[in-house]
Amino acid sequence: MIRARAATLAAVLAAGIAALTGCSPSGTTARPKPAESATASSPVSYVPGTARENNAPADTGDFAAGAANTAAAMKWVQLSVGAAGPLNPVVHNAAGFTLYRFDKDTAKPSKSTCDDACATTWPPVLVQPGSRIFLDGVSRSDVGVVKRDDGTFQVTIGGWPVYRFSKDTAPAQANGQGVGGTWFAVTPEGGKASQSRQGTDADTGLDYKNGTAKENNAPPNTGDQYSGPRNSPEAMKWVQLTAGSAGGLTPIVHDGAGFTLYRFDKDTAKPSKSTCNDACATTWPPVLVQPGSRIFVDGVPTSEIGIVTRADGTRQVTIGGWPVYRFSKDTAPGQANGEGVGGTWFAVSPHGGKVLRPAAESGAPAASASPTSASAAPSASAAASPSASAAAPSSTAGTPVALGSGVVTLDTGVNFTEPKGSEAVAGPGCKNVQKGDQASSLDLSGGPVKIWTGRDCTGSSAVVTSSVPDLGAIGFDRKIASIRFGG
Repeated sequence: MIRARAATLAAVLAAGIAALTGCSPSGTTARPKPAESATASSPVSYVPGTARENNAPADTGDFAAGAANTAAAMKWVQLSVGAAGPLNPVVHNAAGFTLYRFDKDTAKPSKSTCDDACATTWPPVLVQPGSRIFLDGVSRSDVGVVKRDDGTFQVTIGGWPVYRFSKDTAPAQANGQGVGGTWFAVTPEGGKASQSRQGTDADTGLDYKNGTAKENNAPPNTGDQYSGPRNSPEAMKWVQLTAGSAGGLTPIVHDGAGFTLYRFDKDTAKPSKSTCNDACATTWPPVLVQPGSRIFVDGVPTSEIGIVTRADGTRQVTIGGWPVYRFSKDTAPGQANGEGVGGTWFAVSPHGGKVLRPAAESGAPAASASPTSASAAPSASAAASPSASAAAPSSTAGTPVALGSGVVTLDTGVNFTEPKGSEAVAGPGCKNVQKGDQASSLDLSGGPVKIWTGRDCTGSSAVVTSSVPDLGAIGFDRKIASIRFGG
């Protein structure tokens, strides 16, 4: 698996690449992302957030009584992320029931083989054309549907058809884990869930516990629920890290009070270092703990959680190596007003990545990428027109584009999400990438650069002058093998 963007990009920066842009104390109000409408190829709509937040009708979807294949039950499905007993992270529905995958199915292509009696024991998670899938901690790029042999549509995660287990009789149970050596709770990326490390960690001195603070009977008015200063002993007793959604963004991490957590581009992840102090730390309060504090892990992999000592000697929580913060202008749970502030503050993902809004929603300019053949430079008109980015490779001659230096980050999800990690590449000259066959979006700092379908800068190419949220739009989804920089 590609290493998370945080660690890889930090290594590139350590090699001498220029640092990212600066800090701004001002905030902007996060706008909810609209639902992605159903299409012929995808018969359902995808909506960030929970069913309750989006006013789903009562007694429908995951809350409907009766069989999973009734019209009321198939109106909507919610995919949330959390813990189930010793397992973390796992995906569960809106009622808290664990979802599973079956080793005898396939993910590429998606195919369900559990029918008849099997489907009675393991009811498939079904939707119907026009249904909605609410995404609460699960990336859109990992979710889909597959048509079953009986004509119904089943939800998939990471390509794997997902099911409930008839012998889970209450929320948060995972009685189906390991049944027959073929059934496993499913992770947000479609993997097999495993036990999460719990207890006191020798390196950090912190006590990790699966589940939420409420489920584990944390004392009232302590930890994330404390009403006083964040650096007081009572506030630092515990922190809850939950995967979820906020302000139209998913997957993000929020605390036990429902407040979104953020990362700062001027910090570093490898080594972990916080650079937000003094007035900055008033606007962006760091998430602090002390030796003996408890961290409740609820959908965030324990392996991604760490601690960094700040300049003032306090200890700050890190995710994927990145120090994490709250935003003082988030005044209620579920807000994400800090998203994109100053071009350097972003909601943090469960693996430490920064969660970005689609370019069309954020108001950022669309990427300009003009495909060319290996033997020709891009035409001036193609390089200037975003619409040209979707065209087939062209051999039209034109004025050569002067390539620049910088950093390219290849993400495995569209819209700069990182369901399977990311890879950072820097020049000068032609550089082969390790996992370009998994890249679905491209984040460019600097440039322009030229991307190629073949190693050693051969094959078809495209000049890229800004970030590309969906490489499929220019015909390069999972096709980048090498990148040419200036120099």
